[in-house]
Amino acid sequence: MTQTRTPRPLPADGQAEIRIISADLDAAERIWEKTAAALDYPAQPVRRPTRDEDGVRLYAVVDAPDRPLPGQQDAAEESTAHLMAGPRITVDELAVHCSAAAVWLDQLARAAETPDTPVELADDIETMRREARNLRDRAERLHKVARIIDGDTPLATGFTGGDKWGAAALDTDREDYGGPAIIPTANQLLLLAGQGAWASSTVTYPEGMDGVPRSLLKSWESKTAQQRRLQERNAAIAQEVLRITCERCEARDGEPCRTKNGRAAEQAHTPRQREAEANVDARIGWIGENPVEVIET
Repeated sequence: MTQTRTPRPLPADGQAEIRIISADLDAAERIWEKTAAALDYPAQPVRRPTRDEDGVRLYAVVDAPDRPLPGQQDAAEESTAHLMAGPRITVDELAVHCSAAAVWLDQLARAAETPDTPVELADDIETMRREARNLRDRAERLHKVARIIDGDTPLATGFTGGDKWGAAALDTDREDYGGPAIIPTANQLLLLAGQGAWASSTVTYPEGMDGVPRSLLKSWESKTAQQRRLQERNAAIAQEVLRITCERCEARDGEPCRTKNGRAAEQAHTPRQREAEANVDARIGWIGENPVEVIET
């Protein structure tokens, strides 16, 4: 458990006390770095041991910030920096956020029992509580996956059919279930954990992934992210098409392509479409099935 807190109101001398207490030194360091950056505080904190011999307490008195600590800045979907201590969110952080969202929904449901204006919200209250239960189930699942990733849970070295996973799956051919499980899914990890409970030979997740090229780990994206980026690319191409004069029907900037008898079409002529794709792909660095973020223009 990691805590960051200001234990009392900011003093009149313009300084604030910041404490980070964690059983995980790496997590504490990441949170401290983010907090120190937000406060523009270059010095290192004082370190004191906690009751847990592996834990750490980072402590410092710093100048009080003239802006809030990192938090939700807006409602944009891509505004995610406040959700994570590092550059990418951990599965453990996902689990805790889901749990927090469940608490928040339950509290909203309780508050909705007696709204300011008398109105029966029973259906809405039950929906919020049902979604809170679903989030708790999701948080528990993610917590199990996080423990697996940390190496706390023994895993079977292979699936029931004999297929390997992680580094052992490199250069293998697995026709079923989406190909070799070099990067296992959460479902596969939970399955391997269940099999590991009775398997004669087990391995931890860090051991099983040792040997997977770092370049692959750093470049990997979920299918959901790939689909979203593909949609972004297609939307950018649709805009780019309208900026190009069509050599077939002579449609100009902002005009759709037209048929020979003058009917407007959603689909552009091939040369216009091809040029738009080339322009967008060059701008965003698109490489086949390895989509990258679309740069707005």
